[in-house]
Amino acid sequence: MSLNLSLPPLPPVRGVFITGTDTDVGKTWVAAGLTAALRQRGVKAVYFKPIQSGCPQEEGRLIPTDARLARQVAGLDEPLEGLTPICLRLPLAPGVAAAQAGVEVDPGLIAAGLKGLAARYEFLVVEGAGGLYVPLIGTHFLVLDLIRWLNLPLAVVAKSGLGTINHTVLTVKAAQAAGIKVAGVILNRYPATPGLAEETNPGVIAALTGAPILGRLPEVEDLEGPADREVFLAAMRPLAEQLMRSG
Repeated sequence: MSLNLSLPPLPPVRGVFITGTDTDVGKTWVAAGLTAALRQRGVKAVYFKPIQSGCPQEEGRLIPTDARLARQVAGLDEPLEGLTPICLRLPLAPGVAAAQAGVEVDPGLIAAGLKGLAARYEFLVVEGAGGLYVPLIGTHFLVLDLIRWLNLPLAVVAKSGLGTINHTVLTVKAAQAAGIKVAGVILNRYPATPGLAEETNPGVIAALTGAPILGRLPEVEDLEGPADREVFLAAMRPLAEQLMRSG
């Protein structure tokens, strides 16, 4: 992180930061489902995604689609701009999307958004943009730096099958080297009939990183459908209990 970047002070908050090992690992659904599961058990939890790129324009304004999904899944009534204060149009890393649009990402907006939610909720589920090394401001402020600034434990969402060991271990090790507390790994889209890779990956990842496997979320066909969504949310509930204790 650049030493010239001035970050506003933040109050201590209780919560968890959700990152992914790769694109399309399902971290938005995990973050939304976790928020919903916590709220179902009576926790005043809220979803927060400080910045999203690739936002479509609707009625003259950019819409943070991840926050819209989380708001619907978790039954939140916060305005979208409160859940995601910074929206960028181009589907690129936020730091690149902002540079292409000729705008500057203001960390003060993130601080204000977080402070507003922290004053009203007891637990924040914060979703990052992509993985740890995705740039948010130029190339000198990364998702990794955002997590350290927010001072939240990290949960890593990963794929379940072949190839996930390398991506997951590198992500966890990078976080640990940066002094970030890693709450654990969430293996998403775990098949009903796992192959040998799915069966052995959890033990290998835990042994190589020292981070626990928090859960194996089932592979479902249609998360938009009520039946499949309930299967997914049922799997999120024990995971929510673990993260509540670590947050």
